[in-house]
Amino acid sequence: MDGLYCLRSDLIRDDCLDGWTVIGSGGFGQIYRAKHKGWGTDVAIKLLLYNDGSSAASLQREANLMFQGGNPNVLRIFGLYEGRLGGTHNLSRVGLVMEFMSRGSLADLLHALSGPPPWALTFRITHQIGLGMNFLHQLATPLLHLDLKPNNVLLDDSLNAKLTDFGLSRVARSLSKSVQEKDESEGGTLSYMPPEALNSVNYKPNKASDIYSYGVLLWSIITGKEPYANVLSVLVRFHIPRGERPDLTLIDCSVAAGLDDIVQLMSACWTQEPNQRPSFRDCVHVTEKVFDMHKRGVNDAVHDVLKQLDDDICSGLRSVQISPKPQNKVRPHVLSCVTGPPPEQETGANKNAEGIKKESFYRPVMSGVPHFNKTPQRQSSTPGGVSINMSNVSAVQIGNNNYMNISQRSRQRHQTAPSSANRAHYQSENSYKKT
Repeated sequence: MDGLYCLRSDLIRDDCLDGWTVIGSGGFGQIYRAKHKGWGTDVAIKLLLYNDGSSAASLQREANLMFQGGNPNVLRIFGLYEGRLGGTHNLSRVGLVMEFMSRGSLADLLHALSGPPPWALTFRITHQIGLGMNFLHQLATPLLHLDLKPNNVLLDDSLNAKLTDFGLSRVARSLSKSVQEKDESEGGTLSYMPPEALNSVNYKPNKASDIYSYGVLLWSIITGKEPYANVLSVLVRFHIPRGERPDLTLIDCSVAAGLDDIVQLMSACWTQEPNQRPSFRDCVHVTEKVFDMHKRGVNDAVHDVLKQLDDDICSGLRSVQISPKPQNKVRPHVLSCVTGPPPEQETGANKNAEGIKKESFYRPVMSGVPHFNKTPQRQSSTPGGVSINMSNVSAVQIGNNNYMNISQRSRQRHQTAPSSANRAHYQSENSYKKT
């Protein structure tokens, strides 16, 4: 199929795509990266977990809403996918073909920085999320997100924020063959759910639901933390409807101009009564005013963060120090120390389809001096700031499988040399002859 034909059509098939790579999975389905042959660009493909015959039609209806207009802070949807992931023996799947975001999610950024971004970038991200949500709510048929959280805010090469998975939670539920009870693994999403969703079995989502989630998201961005971390979901479900909210004492409003306005906004967003929460139009008026105070510092903030992210990728390699092998004539015995597989870019799917590989990034290996023995040892990977000091090393291989081959053997006595048992007798006999 010609690439231009794919562009004109809402349906994108296997013969338009090449180089399938697994980059993650989630509640909605598996996520892949592939290159579009006609466009010459990488795209992200999010596939449904199930295809029961009605999936394509349901997804088409939802995609039609997403195709309305366009917004720089909403992830672009290029079309619908239907095919077998490039392999003729794979099951037929359906999904969405979307813009590929190389910098990952906002959750990835907060984790990499171990805290919030510089204030100028923080206020730009909060404003861009508000703009994207206001766009979705202002469509002729308003589109609710229903799952607003750091994982669903993606970042481009310049760290601009774009919303993803908007409205897809409803599609995923309608297409699932069974509805499972929420458990501890869904604590992250649970933390962003409004109290009315946890307090009533008759809850019906509305715009105020997204506003509440935005308020909690503002807290997460400003503090760089996950709300209610390490708290059992049953406690979260119990206390949120009773007025519990993320800890505002962790925020010092004096450290940045306009931060107090953002804190007041988040408190208004997560107020208990849905009809008392502001609209996203009200939100962007506040976030725009605060962002304008810091706009001049955005370029420097983006540059500093990108430099830190890129340096972190190679910092472990620079910190690894290997001492040269001492010159000796004894041939060493080779032992192998397995350091385990490299970490994946995202949570990968459990099973790869035909012709599909998992995308991963190399990260430096463990801290401390390895203990050599005859049993291979699996060690954890710890990025950054550590070094490995080794002696009597014959060879080291660092690659996708992270195998480290280390050579070492004790000295061996020559076959013509006297044994340790008769060495003393041999020396005393020579001494007697000299006398």
